[in-house]
Amino acid sequence: MDLSPRKALKSSILTRRGIGYDVPAEGYDELYGEEQIRKYSAFLSKLKEEVTSLKLVADIGCGTCLLEKHLRMLGYKGIYLGIDISDERLRFAKSRAHGSRMLVQADAEHLPIRDDSMDLVACITVIHLLDLDKAVNELSRIGKRYTVISLLKKRADLKPKLLELLMKIFREAKLEEISIPDLKDFIFILKRA
Repeated sequence: MDLSPRKALKSSILTRRGIGYDVPAEGYDELYGEEQIRKYSAFLSKLKEEVTSLKLVADIGCGTCLLEKHLRMLGYKGIYLGIDISDERLRFAKSRAHGSRMLVQADAEHLPIRDDSMDLVACITVIHLLDLDKAVNELSRIGKRYTVISLLKKRADLKPKLLELLMKIFREAKLEEISIPDLKDFIFILKRA
């Protein structure tokens, strides 16, 4: 997987958004892993036994693929698609590869995934870095059963706009919000019939 041709695009996108990765991939799990696992547990507990019936999962902003590891521990046997703009994160994730994993370097605002193809779309602790309109439209476009989005509580200023977009774009979906006091994110689960 040669990621070098995409470096200019990645750099341009990250510069436009004013973001960068200040933690090397090797240290990410140690610094943030426990908190991320708590977020995954919070929303996956709502899906319960349905986790094993999922066939395709897209993890948007997958980083080091901690969500995949957690899903596998819960008995998930389907295909995991990790999407991230960071080639460093993807290289690190690839080094811990699982047989049913695909990794793609892409921008969450322009996902290279077919419409209505993913049973679960997860965008955990990433949405605040994106153009909300574009990202929510993309997440809705590719998801067919569940879409889970988390928003950092310290970015609560974005919550009204995000909720408005979720209600508008996912209008036929059931929306459930999880807010656990000591969790650093609000979590939104959208379930389509």
